[in-house]
Amino acid sequence: MTAMVKISDLRKIYDGGFEALKGVSLEIREGEILALLGPNGAGKTTLISAVCGIAVPTSGTISVGGHDTITDYRAARQLIGLVPQEINLEPFQKVMDAVRFSRGLFGCKRDDALLERILRQLSLWDKRNAKVNELSGGMKRRVLIAKALSHEPRVLFLDEPTAGVDVELRRDMWDTVAQLKADGVTIILTTHYIEEAEAIADRVGVIAKGELLLVEEKAALMARMGRKELIVDLQEPVAEIPEALAAYDLRLIEDGRALVYTYDTTADRTGITNLLAEIAAAGLTLRDIRTHQSSLEDIFVGLVKEDAA
Repeated sequence: MTAMVKISDLRKIYDGGFEALKGVSLEIREGEILALLGPNGAGKTTLISAVCGIAVPTSGTISVGGHDTITDYRAARQLIGLVPQEINLEPFQKVMDAVRFSRGLFGCKRDDALLERILRQLSLWDKRNAKVNELSGGMKRRVLIAKALSHEPRVLFLDEPTAGVDVELRRDMWDTVAQLKADGVTIILTTHYIEEAEAIADRVGVIAKGELLLVEEKAALMARMGRKELIVDLQEPVAEIPEALAAYDLRLIEDGRALVYTYDTTADRTGITNLLAEIAAAGLTLRDIRTHQSSLEDIFVGLVKEDAA
């Protein structure tokens, strides 16, 4: 698949010596959704700002659709839509006027039919004549998305797009993102809501302290780094794990009322059958058993902790 965005050895050092990006290299494929995860201060917004031309890189190169963002800035920027974290809208401007103005900034001809389609897609059509200051926070964020889409970009950056948005609006936005992907738009999403990445991303990137720790297919990442746990609920609590079960590296939880066994689902043998037999042989009575698959959040937290160590 063709790379729509190419980032090579990108560094950004601010006055005072703070290095926000430390040699980031990344290729983002045309038509994919890449979720970029990282704690506050990891470098997510700086990376987006560099690609969009808001921040000037200290070194390294960026191209969008084959256009260098420094030497061919206008052509590169024409391909990009940006939805920033901050709600930076003119409060007394009408919704339709705000979106129409953004389209005009890119030198695009007036196309009210297109803008109507965008506003309807974002459930904003009924609010087209409302002033921005009359809208809820969630609706204002939708206006930001509409403005970003007004010039028909092929790459869309969503920097924490659902921050402060209720669950219903968040899911509506996920549906909108899915439709944009179906239309061939490349989407880069930064988010604190890890379930968002788990729900809609094709690939996941993890960034911390200005370094890209990994970029991997979401399903492959979860299969490779995810863990599955067998939780054995006991009829009676135990103070400690019997010596006969030491080889299984079990954990006690819920005040000794449950044992946790971690295993690899891709292994030829999980060891579960032998474990259950040996639990019974050790004199413990099972009340119930259940399993838990580690989530993308578990994986993300583990990676960031490893980087901080």
